[in-house]
Amino acid sequence: MNVLNKFSLKGKIVVVTGGAQRYGYHFCKALAEAGGTVIITSRDKKRAEKTAKTFSKKGQKAFGYAMELAEDDSISEFVDTVIKNHERIDVLINNARFIPQMPHYKINREELDKSFTINTVGLILLTRRVVEEMKKAGEGNIINISSIYGMGGQDTSIYKDPDPNISLDYSMQKGGDIAYTKQLATTLAQYNIRCNCLTLGGLGASTHDPYFLERYNKRTPLGRMATGKDAEGPIVFLASDASVYMTGANLVLDGGWTAW
Repeated sequence: MNVLNKFSLKGKIVVVTGGAQRYGYHFCKALAEAGGTVIITSRDKKRAEKTAKTFSKKGQKAFGYAMELAEDDSISEFVDTVIKNHERIDVLINNARFIPQMPHYKINREELDKSFTINTVGLILLTRRVVEEMKKAGEGNIINISSIYGMGGQDTSIYKDPDPNISLDYSMQKGGDIAYTKQLATTLAQYNIRCNCLTLGGLGASTHDPYFLERYNKRTPLGRMATGKDAEGPIVFLASDASVYMTGANLVLDGGWTAW
């Protein structure tokens, strides 16, 4: 087999949670270009379907579905529908996230509960349900999306505000995603199910304050913030047979941010 063929996702059913925007959109774009059938989820069904149409118009296979990670019934209904319509799930990419936009010391109990319900509990429940189907198939591939703030403390020196508008529960959850990846990898290997993590740095230079962006770039060895396109190769690698002997790994895409 030619090595490039190992990156093909032809015939693979790939679920991407939160696939309608930011990094998720670029994940879906790359996975569809690699030949996968991409299942895009969002709390907003119209947004998911609209995103799917941008790929299907190009002759690629993509479908949009609504799913609310905060609701157990929504998770079960989603998986049941995908299995009914597409027969299986080969790859699950846990990308969806909720970030309360307030400093940690100001976050209220309601927002904190919502954050953990979506980012941790919902992720676990969805993964558990998909794993049931992967066990039946005798194989599977799970990719969790983490953040550099799950690997180390936040560098507050790059922000104007000494207490930047990022809640510390996010760091706790993203660090947990890396640990959860390793636990899944060791417990599911016996079922021929792999699990790896893709840890991402900052994205979207045009959306950030110039003060923050200048300092972020200066702190990053490669001198810039990531674009969505930077994530396209790594996600195809992890989703495809090109990474067939990888499990329990954390692939870091951060321009060298965590190398200091």
